[in-house]
Amino acid sequence: MTGGSPSPGLTLRHRGTRLRVRLEIPEEVIVKRIALSLGACALLAAAAAPSSFGFAAGFDYLGEVKGQDGTSVGFSIDRSASGHRRVSEFTITRVAYDCRDAPAGLTDGWVFDPGIRVKSRHFEGRGDWIGLPLDPVGKVTGKLRRGGRASGSFKIRGELAGAGTHCSTGLLDWRASRSAILTR
Repeated sequence: MTGGSPSPGLTLRHRGTRLRVRLEIPEEVIVKRIALSLGACALLAAAAAPSSFGFAAGFDYLGEVKGQDGTSVGFSIDRSASGHRRVSEFTITRVAYDCRDAPAGLTDGWVFDPGIRVKSRHFEGRGDWIGLPLDPVGKVTGKLRRGGRASGSFKIRGELAGAGTHCSTGLLDWRASRSAILTR
């Protein structure tokens, strides 16, 4: 007994006590669906990459940690309520760390909490690095150079690999340059 086709490409057949359902989809429909799926994935990946921790979407300076490929450093320069220039949102991602009591790893993304006042193009601050779920401590130093470049160092220590771990990045040098996407 052969049943009708309730929807295009669906064939129902009955042999004895078994019911077989066979779905036939034309090849061009499959190719279109695959192309559409790949296109959607590419769009999502392109949209998500720069937006992670705001990279390329709002920092005045963008850069990397010296000697560590794939890392990101970004920060903005703004004015405090009293009119002084300050570094804000100093953010790092994918920086390597070592632990005494856990495996080494890479940071997901950490933002240095306090804004740091810039004096004579130099800045230095100690405080918390904000990252979920743990908030380690450390320091950031830097110099804003002529030509839109900046460089400095930072260090993070604390529970980077989970609660109760003792980890540190060590003192790492970074460099950055003024972001080309700004219209200032």
